[in-house]
Amino acid sequence: MQRKVIFILFLSLVVALHSCKQEDQKAEQECAPLNPNGDSELSLIMRKMATLAEENARAIREGKELAPYDGSFDKMLNAERSMHIEEDFFQGMAKTYISTINKLYEAKPEDRLALHNNLIQTCQSCHGETCRGPLKRIDKMIVTL
Repeated sequence: MQRKVIFILFLSLVVALHSCKQEDQKAEQECAPLNPNGDSELSLIMRKMATLAEENARAIREGKELAPYDGSFDKMLNAERSMHIEEDFFQGMAKTYISTINKLYEAKPEDRLALHNNLIQTCQSCHGETCRGPLKRIDKMIVTL
């Protein structure tokens, strides 16, 4: 009887360790860099921007309120980048984005569709000239009703 209990405890320990190892591997994959040049401060901000834009596109399509925005995207103006971008071009595009997102959040519900699409067109314009990789994802953020 005692051997059975010890065997069951041992077997439980092995199963638990195996499960824990699988969870660690999954967590490691979720934290893996997405950018082939590494995860710069700017790329992390832009991932947040993309997630918010996708949530807002869904909200606009469904006639719901916009997702909460904390105003933090102005940090991109001074963020460390993983690739060289001509400074004047980047600053101009970033300031246009920041201005447009602020207008979007101040707008009446009936004006949000046009402002959201203007915001996404800013992303398309910038990425069309610099890092083209995210364009396929960005293109899906345009809302047509």
